[in-house]
Amino acid sequence: MTGENEGPGPTRRRPDETEDDQGRTVRDVETDRLPPISRGSDRDFRGLSADFRVDILDHGDQVIVVAELPGAEEDAINIRLLNPQTLRITARRAGPAGEGYYIQERGGGTLSRLIRLPASVTGEAAKTSFRNGVLEVRLTKMKITGPGGKEIPIE
Repeated sequence: MTGENEGPGPTRRRPDETEDDQGRTVRDVETDRLPPISRGSDRDFRGLSADFRVDILDHGDQVIVVAELPGAEEDAINIRLLNPQTLRITARRAGPAGEGYYIQERGGGTLSRLIRLPASVTGEAAKTSFRNGVLEVRLTKMKITGPGGKEIPIE
């Protein structure tokens, strides 16, 4: 042992980020956005597995989510906006039928994933497409009324 701190150093935060009472970065003060998700793992929320891969694009006035759902049928996919910054995609897919497999990695079952979005969105005017096992969801960002939310006048 060298006597030095062997763990990682203190986490530095940008001056435009705020922290919660446990020291976690929660929101960019100027844009009112959550910080980007670390891609160090395949999980957006702890304890929930990432059953499929997604790309999330912050594009102008839209947030675009592209999800790979191989083997899923369009009528077996459920998309739900749980709150303005959380999307849940669930899909059922049938596994290969028959016996005699030496290795079977493409099993059937339910795939589900919670996706933290980079900005608050609304479900109104959402557009979706599903082609060749790839789902695309286009969501419109909510209009931000200014820094810190909406001002409420005193009556």
